[in-house]
Amino acid sequence: MKNKNVSVGIFVICGVLLFGIGMFLIGDERQAFSKHTEYYSEFVNLSGLSKGAKVRVGGMDAGKVVAIGVPDSPAARFRVKWKIDAKLRGLVRGDSVATIETEGVVGGTFLAVRPGSAQAAESAALATIPSKEPMELSELLTRGNGLLTDAQAMLNNVGGKLGGTLDTVNTTVSNVNDVVVGLKQGHGAAGMLLSDDKLANHLRQTVTSAASNVDEILAGVKAGQGPAGVLLRDDASAAQIREALANVRHASQQADAMVSDLNSQQLPRKVGAVVDNVGDTVKQAHQMVGEINEPDRQGLTASDNVRESLTNANAATQNLADGTEALKHNFLLRGFFKRRGYYNLDNISPEKYRQDAVFTSHNNYRAWLPASDLFQEGGNGEEELSPAGKAVLDGALTDQGDGIFDSAIVIEGYCGGSGAADQLRISHARAILVRQYLQAHFQLEPTNLGIVAMKSTPPNGIGRTTWDGICVVVLRRKTK
Repeated sequence: MKNKNVSVGIFVICGVLLFGIGMFLIGDERQAFSKHTEYYSEFVNLSGLSKGAKVRVGGMDAGKVVAIGVPDSPAARFRVKWKIDAKLRGLVRGDSVATIETEGVVGGTFLAVRPGSAQAAESAALATIPSKEPMELSELLTRGNGLLTDAQAMLNNVGGKLGGTLDTVNTTVSNVNDVVVGLKQGHGAAGMLLSDDKLANHLRQTVTSAASNVDEILAGVKAGQGPAGVLLRDDASAAQIREALANVRHASQQADAMVSDLNSQQLPRKVGAVVDNVGDTVKQAHQMVGEINEPDRQGLTASDNVRESLTNANAATQNLADGTEALKHNFLLRGFFKRRGYYNLDNISPEKYRQDAVFTSHNNYRAWLPASDLFQEGGNGEEELSPAGKAVLDGALTDQGDGIFDSAIVIEGYCGGSGAADQLRISHARAILVRQYLQAHFQLEPTNLGIVAMKSTPPNGIGRTTWDGICVVVLRRKTK
């Protein structure tokens, strides 16, 4: 009986210890035993943020959202109360910014706090941390669609004008060509001069005769013949000319008097005032343009707003790509994507590839192609696909029929060099060359083509211990 009581006591003590250890681990996981510091942030739009959501400081899980105060009017904001581990309060400064972010496309919403700078003072507990409103995905897509529409309209406008300009240039060139052809055929005055020697000789004789006549006229003038000769030789005519010059001088004096009268009426000053008014108008126009280019309430100019919209559109596209990639690795959806042939080999290592049953399955079609049959030395000293190598690749895939367009294909690169670094570099370069050719030649989907650098060692169970060249693997689904 005594031994039984001792056993029961030991059992109870062990149970209590295990329960205490479990409670401690759970509490430590949820930071129940840690000291926390609480802060506030205000938002117009919560974007799905709820009580209990994670709080990350500088990307690190630091706490959670404690409470959310509902605004009592449309002009007020949601007041979010959150807490973090006291060890991280030194990162929360006066210039820290809190924002609401989402983990991918289908992930949860959390509160992200950007650490402040070392120059700013540390924020006190229960202080209100400045916030930045979250950007909705629908808004980003709407802006991106608007920008793409404007860009398309601009391209269409420019394309139409460019087409009209090219048509005008073509018409001008055609007209010039017709003129040149006409000249060669002797059409028009210039064409006749080029092709008719008789007419050219006649023109030369005419010019010579005209020059001779001019010489005779000058000789007559020097001899006092004609009106010009009389002016040169006759003194009476010269006196009349001097009298005419005096009349001209008098008319000039009258013109000077008229200019003086205009000056007395301050006409130049009035003209200057008109010019000044025009200058003021130009300054006002420049001021108006400057006001249009001034920053808005958020400190952004028109060009900054356009640049920010483009950046947000790029970020939205990247988020969509990241979300799709996350769905591929999701536990519930991974099998769906795997059955459809969507394989991502960007982050898989050769060691993991060799151990994956999907890639080492005996149901897969494998074409072992040696490097000597595929590659040749290029002009820059690097390997390139030879014409004979392209024919070998065509034959390897043509044997599989139309099934290659629906199957996932992996190009394994191999190199039997001496150094590990050279093996990795060359095997990777060979796989890239083959993928580029297959994608361009057979018009295969990029998502159905993958590469992996295997250095010199194939996967286990393939029947080969080393290889130098390429292995094209067409993945086959398991038949039930």
